[in-house]
Amino acid sequence: MKQEKPVLYRIGIGLIIASFVVWVAVPIAPFLPFSAAVKATIVAAVIAAAEVMFWLGVLLAGKEAAMKLKGYWNPKHWRINRQRLDQTNDVKQKEERLEETQ
Repeated sequence: MKQEKPVLYRIGIGLIIASFVVWVAVPIAPFLPFSAAVKATIVAAVIAAAEVMFWLGVLLAGKEAAMKLKGYWNPKHWRINRQRLDQTNDVKQKEERLEETQ
């Protein structure tokens, strides 16, 4: 039977994910109908809130969980690793990849 994670762990993961989602407000802020000072305040508050949420999530979920989630959002890990694809036993997939490269 699978061991269920504690509630604080789940809250921590939720805070870490939310901290990345909050960053969406930063590029939207310049298009809001407010003065430049208010827009700058919004951006600063969003950045500060995102950092606080991330580090509070790290405290609750643990460093390992935070680094794992942070790695998912790293663009250099978005590409499929070709070495893993080459290790497949599916002959049809290998033939398709060979045709694509030629």
